[in-house]
Amino acid sequence: MGYKVLMTLDLENRVSAEKRQKVYDYLEQEKWVKLKALTTSWKCSFNDDVTRDSAVKICKQDIDNATKSAGVLTFHVAVQVGKGEVEEF
Repeated sequence: MGYKVLMTLDLENRVSAEKRQKVYDYLEQEKWVKLKALTTSWKCSFNDDVTRDSAVKICKQDIDNATKSAGVLTFHVAVQVGKGEVEEF
């Protein structure tokens, strides 16, 4: 069973809707799934052969690339990486 990631991503206060959508589009392209009921939360899964350290590194790269591609300079991120499924309720 591969690692699962729960991420919350808060973009700068005055980021335009266009830039926000660019970030979201990039993350979706990288196989992130936005949690429908939570406005800043995302999840993704990794194959069994990916280590925890590699999963965290990939998450950082995805977020850095997504925000740079949209021109977003300020953001805050928290991730939880583990083997259990992300539960929504």
